[in-house]
Amino acid sequence: MTLLTITTSPTPTALVLEVAGDLDHTNAQQLRRAAREAALPAGRLLAVDLGKLSFCDSSGITALLAVRNHVVSVGARVVLVAVPVNTRRLLNMTGLDQVFDMRDAA
Repeated sequence: MTLLTITTSPTPTALVLEVAGDLDHTNAQQLRRAAREAALPAGRLLAVDLGKLSFCDSSGITALLAVRNHVVSVGARVVLVAVPVNTRRLLNMTGLDQVFDMRDAA
């Protein structure tokens, strides 16, 4: 098991949450909290960078959905960046690839 770390950094075009390690039932709440605590004004973009994500279970997928719902509720936008193959496969199988904007790079 790899420890989950979430780093927040502003860029000129977006607020970036870099998620690294394992995102699972033991720590999915950390991602939800990081999104809620981010100063995200209406119209701003939140880029969730998953390039260093090593594992994601159904709780992690649910947390990503909660982040999306929060961001949309404040009038902002969200994009998933560098989604690992296994996580992308889960999103595709559940139809969430139609819900999330996914990009290879920010």
